[in-house]
Order: sequence, then structure tokens, then C-alpha cells
Amino acid sequence: MDFCFFRAGRPKSAAGILAVLTGLVLIPFASGQQPAGGQQPAAGQQPGATTQKNWKDRAEYDLYVKMSQTQDPKARLELLNTWSDKYPQTDYNQERLVYYVNTLAQLAPTDPSARQQLLQKCQDLLKIDPNNFQAMYFTSLWGPAVGGASPSADVSGQVETAANGVLSNIDKAFDPSKKPATVSEADFTKAKGQAQAVAHNALAWVDSAKKDTAGAEEQYKDSLQANPDQGNISALYAKLLYDDKKFPDALFEYARAAEYAGPGPSLPAATRQQLTDFFNKAYKDFHGNPEGADQVLSQAKANALPPSGYSVTSQVDLANKEAADLQSRINSDPAFKLWYSIQQGLTGSGGDQFFTNNVKDAEIPGGAEGVKNFTGTVISIDPPDRPTKVVLGVQSPTTPDATLAFSQPLPASALDKIKVGQKLDFSGVADSYTANPYMLTFKDPSIPGVQTAAPPRTGTHRPRHR
Repeated sequence: MDFCFFRAGRPKSAAGILAVLTGLVLIPFASGQQPAGGQQPAAGQQPGATTQKNWKDRAEYDLYVKMSQTQDPKARLELLNTWSDKYPQTDYNQERLVYYVNTLAQLAPTDPSARQQLLQKCQDLLKIDPNNFQAMYFTSLWGPAVGGASPSADVSGQVETAANGVLSNIDKAFDPSKKPATVSEADFTKAKGQAQAVAHNALAWVDSAKKDTAGAEEQYKDSLQANPDQGNISALYAKLLYDDKKFPDALFEYARAAEYAGPGPSLPAATRQQLTDFFNKAYKDFHGNPEGADQVLSQAKANALPPSGYSVTSQVDLANKEAADLQSRINSDPAFKLWYSIQQGLTGSGGDQFFTNNVKDAEIPGGAEGVKNFTGTVISIDPPDRPTKVVLGVQSPTTPDATLAFSQPLPASALDKIKVGQKLDFSGVADSYTANPYMLTFKDPSIPGVQTAAPPRTGTHRPRHR
């Protein structure tokens, strides 16, 4: 299953991180600094700088001030371009690149043309400052959108290097000392997880482009651990797992993408309904029935990854287990072995002939293979007060396969031992059968310890198994 919208757009959480990230890098605001006399205005020596930076002239300084005070990112970008055109060489090239990166990052969500420019400015900034966290982060965030499904080696390499850089520098970038005063500790910690998730998503994109499915799966898993609030990423992760035939985990992630509705990035309601429908069908196909699907959906609504103890058994595994349990019961229970042998004969292609030659009017089990009685669980008694029919389940306590028919109602004393849900031993003469659904009927059978109104019928003793 594939949905084209899975790869559309970028995480909405990126907008929330932007405010935090812009507070992590010192951006010089010199609007209050006035040039003195006729001298060339200076912005002042920056922390850690070995030489003082100077404006080329008053006009450059005034252009910078206007740009730095402009709130609209489109207008600010125009002023940045004017600054670059008029002053291609400036002592403030690094600071200008920081403004470019932050401005283009604001435009990128709604302006695809800004994304390629953003990547280029990030690369220019990283050449000057190789560990610039903003440049690495925004390369990780927007690089996959620029590169697409078949990225060039340059873009793929830039994204991979940047994403690994984000993960290597995450603790330094989000050191508590760098938390902006306007951001709460909880939001600062959440922003850290979101930034980690962006890096892992970028690395998953790189691995997917390399056809490294296992690597991409691991990166998406790490992303969801860092930031669980990503319904869109759960959908991408589910697709990889499903294609890789890791069906239990894939089903969980499809359920997560279907159930997750925010507060982080989620899929449109119509898409989530499509995923719910797909999950229900895929779950039934894999498991063999819909039992347990609601529980998976409930777990996925609260968890981005499968919780401890989560499992979905395939119908193949269920069938194998049932076969193993059946064989174990046959090996350990002679009475059930005989019962099952008779059932196989009656439900096979020659069932009628087998019934006529081996079962009809025969005393069953009649001591065959040392078995004196069969045992079943009472499923129904009809009528309840003076029953003439008792239906049991021999192979399964919930599936009827034996009917005890009495020509006269059972006495009240018999109801002390014949109760729904209780096990009951019986033997008698086989009177009739149906192959589908399977049912073997005994006429006036014997029930050890129970006195019936009519004497038990007697039949012939003959081999009744193949």
C-alpha cells in the first residue's frame, strides 16, 4: 500500500523550533549604535573575534539597521539581497548568512523556491562555521524536499553530514544555559526532541535513497522515540515495515498513523480514515480474524511505537499452533484420538459409506482401544426443565459436535449432573450425523452416574477407525 501524500510537506513542529533555534545563535542588532563623527561606523568587536569588524560606510550600516528591524521575511530577504549586491565583500558576511538562513527558513514552508536558496546559504555558512547548528538543522529539514526521491550525490551528502552534525551537537545546542527566557523548560526540552527527530528523518531519507531499508527503518524508529508526535512519520515507517514483511510492527504503525490526530504533525482526517480501513483489512488478512484489532488501535492512539508485550500472531502461526495442540491432545488422550478418527472419517469424501460400514448402530466407543467413554462440555440443554436433548462440544468446549437424544425426558435428578459448562462422560449407539457443520447424534446414550428414564440402546461392536 502506498499513499503519495506521505512524502508531501514538512513537519509542522519545525515552525515551533524556529523560535528556539534563532535564540541559540548570537545575531548582532546594532540599531541603537550610531556612527561617531565622520569616521567609518563600527559594530564593535564580536565575542571571540581577534580583529574588529567595521562597516564599509554609513550606507552599509543604515542598510543593515533597516534590514534587522524588518519583520516581514519577504521584505527582509529583499534587503539582504540589496546588501549582498551593493556590498559583496563585508566584514559581516557570517552575520549576513545567519540572517539569510533564518529568513529563508521562515519562507521555506510556503515558498518552495526559498528551499534551494536556503540550502545554499546553509552550505555557505557551514564553510565559515562548520558546527553552526541552525545551518545543519535547516539542511536536515529541507534537504529531503529539495532532493526529492532521487537526490543528487551532493544534496544527499550535504543532508547526511548535516543530520549527523545535528545529532552530534544536540546537547551543546540545547544546553540549559542557552534556553531563551521566553521559552519554558518543557518547550525547550520538546524542541530538542523535535530537532533530533528531524535529523533522524533526514537520515532515513538518505538511507531510503540508498535502498538501505534496514537503516531507514532504524532511523524512523529513533525519530519516533525522540518525538512521538509525528503521525506522518509513523505512516512512512509503516510503509517500510510492511514492504519488508514485518507485519506486526507495520500494522501498529499504520494504526498509529490512523489514530494520531495531533498536537504534532498528523495526516488529514480523510487520509486517516483510509488508513483505518486499510489497517482493519490488513489485520484481518494477517491474523485470520478481526479479534484484537480494536486493542491495537487503542494502544497505537497512546503510543508511537509498540509497547512492551505487543504482538500479533499470523493466521499461519495460529494454524500451526492449533495443529500442534491438536496433535498433542491426540497423543495424550486415547478417547479424543478415537473421537477425532471417527470425525475425520465422517467428514471425508466417503463419509456416508464410512458411517454405514463403521458407525451406524455401533456401540461407541464400546471399549475400542481401551476407551469406555467420550467426554464433552455441555453447551445446551433442551428443554431446560425436562430435557430430551443435550448438546456437547467434544473437540472444543464452545463448538457443538455431539448430540445426546433421549426418547423420554431426563428425570429432575439428572439435572444435578448435567449442567451447561460442565464436562460430561457419555457413550452409546450412533444414530445419525451431519458432515457440515459436523454433528454426531446418539440415541438414548449412557451417562455414567446418571439414571435416564429410558434404558440405553445397545448396538453392535465393530471397528470404527481406519
